[in-house]
Amino acid sequence: MARQLNPYEEFLAELRAARKHREMTQAELASKIKLSRAQYTAIENGRSVINFAHLHNLSAALGVRFVIGDGSFPLASRFMA
Repeated sequence: MARQLNPYEEFLAELRAARKHREMTQAELASKIKLSRAQYTAIENGRSVINFAHLHNLSAALGVRFVIGDGSFPLASRFMA
């Protein structure tokens, strides 16, 4: 029986899939977000935790939106006046 991924592992799997779908190497994506290949590889392999700035840059570089948290919950923006 396969082990259940935790939410961060699920995010990393999505990140890897998005990069591969765009046919980008780790080095190419790292360059687009101003990281070294080693720094990016550490993030993608779960050895380093991503920060918000890198998450934002990855989203722009890959042309995707990452959802943090349970997608069935309402958006926090509903609380904005």
